[in-house]
Amino acid sequence: MKDANISFHTEDNSFLFSHSKILGYSNMSSNHFHSEYEIYYLIEGERYHFISDRTYHIKPGDIVFINSFNLHRTFDVGIPNHERMLIRFTKEFLKCDDELQGIIHCLFDNNHNVIRLPVTNQTTIEKLLSTMKVENQNKQTGYKTLIQSLLSELLVSVCRYVEENHFDSFEHPSEAHKRISEIAQYINTNYHHQLTLASLSGHFFISPYYLTRIFKASTGFTIIEYLNNIRVKQAQKLLIESKLKINIIYEVCGFGSVSNFGRVFSSISGCSPINYRNINKL
Repeated sequence: MKDANISFHTEDNSFLFSHSKILGYSNMSSNHFHSEYEIYYLIEGERYHFISDRTYHIKPGDIVFINSFNLHRTFDVGIPNHERMLIRFTKEFLKCDDELQGIIHCLFDNNHNVIRLPVTNQTTIEKLLSTMKVENQNKQTGYKTLIQSLLSELLVSVCRYVEENHFDSFEHPSEAHKRISEIAQYINTNYHHQLTLASLSGHFFISPYYLTRIFKASTGFTIIEYLNNIRVKQAQKLLIESKLKINIIYEVCGFGSVSNFGRVFSSISGCSPINYRNINKL
């Protein structure tokens, strides 16, 4: 049950801000990736956050940076209640120059999806986020410009912290999570091949039943959900960035037939491949 859910976005959806307090147990109901950058800050509670090919155990004060088109999903760790703030934005919203582009690269294009901040830095980030929330609510003159400035300050603040501190890789929550991360990485690399539960379990010497159960528990996805999302994500990129025909894209992305490609793509993207290309023409 949601105790509070405050959300705002610009008319062109180039910026979104959301603050949620959720009572009880909660899992993200749908598979999730998008073209915007995402920042997730956990205020209270604990969460598992699966990003791309591994699971992180998120705790209060952790800030998560999710690159565009990174598959991700949050789910509970067996502890009820959590509170978080979330931002999504595009480069166009920030009007990125070379310096700001470098800062975005520092935070979103590296191997540190999750930054565990000390208390002093947590206070700074929470103040910036709270001010963004107030500006979004009041919408006084210049509020959008101020939000752009606050978001830039947040990115600079965390980037400086990253550059000044050595980060060891986040430990996997368990050996099972580490094993599943290896399997997810394998799927990310080999999605264009014919992958089945039988072939994966044989390759990793794991029984199909155990693989099915532990993959879902560790990532929040079934194996088929994960594989389909990886394939659709790649198809989306090709539809936007290339001129390849659809009857080529479905093969390149590992779909068995063009009809299956259309069905799976539409179920995940909400529209057909051709409509997706037309909507997102560069």
